[in-house]
Formats: sequence, C-alpha cells, structure tokens
Amino acid sequence: MNLKKSIVILTVVAVFIILMAVFALVSFPIADTVYDYHGYATTIKLGLDLSGGVSAVFDVQPDGYGDLETRVDGTVTSLQDMLVSEGYTEAVVTKTRRGDNFAIRVEVPDVNNADDVLDLIGRPAKLQFVGATSAGEVGSALPADAVVAVEGGRHLSSAFVTMQNGDFAVGLEFNEEGTKAFADLTSNYSYVHIYINGELFSNVQVQSEISDGRAIITSESWAEDYNAASEFATQLQAGAFGVTLSAGEVRNISPSLGDDAVRVAIIAGAIGVGLIFIFMAVMYRGLGLAADIALVVYILLLVWFCSVLPWVQLTLPGIAGLLLSIGMAVDANIIIFERIRDEYRHSSKPIPSAIKTGFKRSFAAILDGNVTTLIGAVVLWIIGSASIVGFAVTLFIGIILSMFTALVVTRLLIKCLLPINSTSERFYGLRRAKEGEHKEEQSFIRTEAVKGGDVK
Repeated sequence: MNLKKSIVILTVVAVFIILMAVFALVSFPIADTVYDYHGYATTIKLGLDLSGGVSAVFDVQPDGYGDLETRVDGTVTSLQDMLVSEGYTEAVVTKTRRGDNFAIRVEVPDVNNADDVLDLIGRPAKLQFVGATSAGEVGSALPADAVVAVEGGRHLSSAFVTMQNGDFAVGLEFNEEGTKAFADLTSNYSYVHIYINGELFSNVQVQSEISDGRAIITSESWAEDYNAASEFATQLQAGAFGVTLSAGEVRNISPSLGDDAVRVAIIAGAIGVGLIFIFMAVMYRGLGLAADIALVVYILLLVWFCSVLPWVQLTLPGIAGLLLSIGMAVDANIIIFERIRDEYRHSSKPIPSAIKTGFKRSFAAILDGNVTTLIGAVVLWIIGSASIVGFAVTLFIGIILSMFTALVVTRLLIKCLLPINSTSERFYGLRRAKEGEHKEEQSFIRTEAVKGGDVK
C-alpha cells in the first residue's frame, strides 16, 4: 500500500467516525417532510427494567379440560402475537409455575398505566356464542338454561381486523372442533348472540351457513373506524384464550431505576474505555493507536446494530453484555500485538513482515476463543429467561463485531500506518531480543526438542 492510498483510507475512516458519532446523538427535522430524525443511540429499545412500564401476572384457572400446559403455551403465543400486532414489539409474555398451577406474566415497556395493559389484552374473559331465531330472543344476561354452542377458549383460534368490500371487518377463525360447532350454529339459527363474562356483547345476523371455520363480522359502526373494529376483535380474542385467566398482580414499574442504571453504565463505560485507550497507547504505541481507532469504530457499530436490529432490547444484563464484549474486543488486539512482538523479537524479519505473520498466527487463537463464547451466548439466547436473553443477544452481536474490528479494521489501520513509518521500532513498541535473551530462547527450544527425541 502506498502513502497516498493510506492517507485516503485514514481520511475515510476519520470521516466515518465523525459522521457516525454525530448521527448517534443529534436529532433534527427532515426538510420538506413531517418526519424528524432521531439519533440512533437514542432509539435503542429499552427493556422493562430500564424504561419502566407495566408488569401483570394472570393466574390460570384449572378447568379439567384437555392438556392444560399445552393450552397455556398456546395462550402465551396468542398474547404475544396480540401485543406485537398492537405495536408493542418489546412486550414479553412468559409462562411460570405457581405450585401445581400455572401463571402467565405479561411485561410491557413504555406503558404508564396498568389499566392500559388490561385494556390492551381485553381483560381475560369467557366468550360464548348462543344461537337465536330473532335479535331479541335472548336477554342482555346469559340465561342459566341457555345452550352455548361455541365457546371462545375451546373453539375460537383467533379474531382479527380485516377488510370486506373496502370496509373494516372482524375475521374469526375456528379450530377443527369449533368449525363443526359453528357450522351447526349457523345452519340452525338466524342470529348469533355473543356473550362475554355472561353479558351480551353483540348480536350478529347469520347470512348463510359457515362450514369452513372462517367467518366475517361486519358492522356500520366500525366500517370506517379501524380502532372500533380492533377493539371488537380484541374483546373476542381475549375470550379465545385456551385457558381461563384471572388478573392477579398488576403493577407499574418506575423508569427511575433504569435512568440511574443507564447513567451509571455510561459513566462506567466511558471511564473503562478511556483507561483502555491509555493502556493500549502506552503499551503498544502505534499498534495501540490503531487498536484505539478500531475500538471507536467497534463501539459506534455496536450501538448502531443495537438500534436497528428488531430483536435487540436493552436491559440491565444487556448493558453488562455490551461492556463485556468491549473488553473482549481489546483482548483480541492484545493477542495479536503480543504475537507480533514475539515474531519481531526472535527473528530478523522487518516490521511489516512481523506484523503480517503476527496476524496470521494469532487468528486461530482468536477464532477459538470467540467461537466458544459464541456457543455460550447462543445457548443462553435459546433457553435463557427474558432477562438473560438481553445479555445473550448483546454479547452475541458484540463478539461478532469484535472479531471483525480486530481482524479487519485494526489490520487495515496498521497497514495504512506502515507507508508513513515502517522502520521505527519505537513507534510500534517493538524491539529485537538481546544476545543473551536470544541464546536463552534457543537453548529452551533445543532442550524441549531433545526431551521429545527430535534432535539428531
């Protein structure tokens, strides 16, 4: 690489760092649009422990019907899908045990009112469909002797907003048993009365028999109102859970702990990174300078990936994963630089050749060390609890980026420094072994070889 090319690459790297740093923090309106740009560092999704929100625990009511645990798992999936469809992509729904019974925990960040969560999932309810020959045949309260043809938790798979002839409508999907039950209901009755918790929720007129397990409910009240149709579908979906739920512990979580944790983590991280910069520059000089620049690139890329990847949700353990991955990024550079020193100290190679050989011979050690950590991160990601997953995800991303910056970015920067200065041992922190040190090293190698029976 010639001097002109080196200067160009170093200039590009400098511009990249400046722009990434600016766009990480600065927010501004986008000209001629109604949108604003927000610094990507400020858009990282925060977990419940950092942003605050609502945590609700719903107790599962045993009913003696079918495999309870399987239906609980299905309910967890339904709740998660419902929350995501409403825009709460950071919400976490988990199953827990309470003695011999189950409970479902729902955690929704960035919600200030506990009632919002209950309203969002429609307050777990009992959904029942009753057939009638006229709109007013069944009263507002479900009669004790009413024949319930379809039950939400037993027969209804999902309820959702759809379009019908350009208007909003609510779609229903039934499972295999529900398909048959709903077909019998719509073939024998002209009206279907929908009850939630024993109270009349809606009257629906049957247009024809529905035998395929898919139904569309239309209404003038929500034909042009998505929110009204969505609320109706949510109420039905709340009664379609495979188990009966009752709201137990519901509480607001203050974001004050998260604000303190983020502030302390930023301060601790800044101090740690500053000390790393000083250590690398003092110990390895020119090589350390290249490592410091690569570490800046690494941190900017790490923050950017955390802001754009949809499955990253920063939690307190996630912050620990970020800081740990920064340390691992420096470890890789130290392995490389110590190998370069050994290559230069115990040979007559020029500095560029020692650097090339040092990178080549340290690759296997860096790869082995990072791959084993990656395996641990993947295992934690797959089987860990919600809080551990945050740590695993950030650690996984950090390890991948640390390998890239150590093996690619640092090497590129050092190659750019060589045309500027390729002969100064002082600049790169290198030195040849003294005569006594060299003989001692050769004697040690010869002794080990004799023990192995290789010297003739």
